[in-house]
Amino acid sequence: MLNGDIGSLITFAGRAGVPMEVMGLMVGEFVDEYTVTVTDMFAMPQSGTGVSVEAVDHAFQSGMLEMLRQTGRPEMVVGWYHSHPGFGCWLSGTDMATQQSFEQLNPRAVAVVIDPIQSVKGKVVMDAFRLIDPLAVVLGGGQEPRQTTSNVGAIAKPSLVALVHGLGRHYYSLAISYRMREGEERMLACLHRSRWSDGFALRRFAAHDAGNEGAVRRMRDLAAQYEAQVREEDETAPERLAVVRAGKVDAKEKLEERAKDAMSGNIVQTLGMMLDTVTF
Repeated sequence: MLNGDIGSLITFAGRAGVPMEVMGLMVGEFVDEYTVTVTDMFAMPQSGTGVSVEAVDHAFQSGMLEMLRQTGRPEMVVGWYHSHPGFGCWLSGTDMATQQSFEQLNPRAVAVVIDPIQSVKGKVVMDAFRLIDPLAVVLGGGQEPRQTTSNVGAIAKPSLVALVHGLGRHYYSLAISYRMREGEERMLACLHRSRWSDGFALRRFAAHDAGNEGAVRRMRDLAAQYEAQVREEDETAPERLAVVRAGKVDAKEKLEERAKDAMSGNIVQTLGMMLDTVTF
């Protein structure tokens, strides 16, 4: 299982990772045989225009780690990340070669892929991967090639694009848990928050007229249904009325709802036009 703070990763991938891919290194610690914790990450001076990024700059990596140690940060490199802007989370051939170089240094290193285009409205689209050793599959006699990553069951349905690009054959997915800072949680919570000025927003006149015509037609049909229900009440015995009405739409209630919606919409539209006329 991969734990970590996701705010910095989303910020960098969202700003610099559109439309080009960006990459960076994740630092943290291997807590136990189940958990890899990411405490921070830093960007690398590489970028890509296709579905892969360039090789890792080892000189830049060594310099960054040395500066982290000078500031009292003893974390080690636990993996790398890169962005796939708009085309999902999976590993290309170049990505798998890069991940293989990381796993040669530490077999528990992970590769994280994030899609900044699809990571909108509070939903973070990201995944973590680790390679499957083909030699172990051949010589293992059917033994599970995956390393133990968590004692918590987590089954996420893979995408068709990831399956086509080798998920389950060349690499496998890891469970991810992440946390956000208080400010980031407030930011995501404000995405769909209504503003006081929304009530004065005017609809397009053509759309407003079409909506009024549709509302009148629906109310006319409901009025006819309500009239039929009233006549049915006069002709049906009270003890059978509940049985006859079971499962049917209450035309009177629906008619009241439609009328209230139509009146409120027209009142808001008229008030908005009056305010715009006086103000502008």
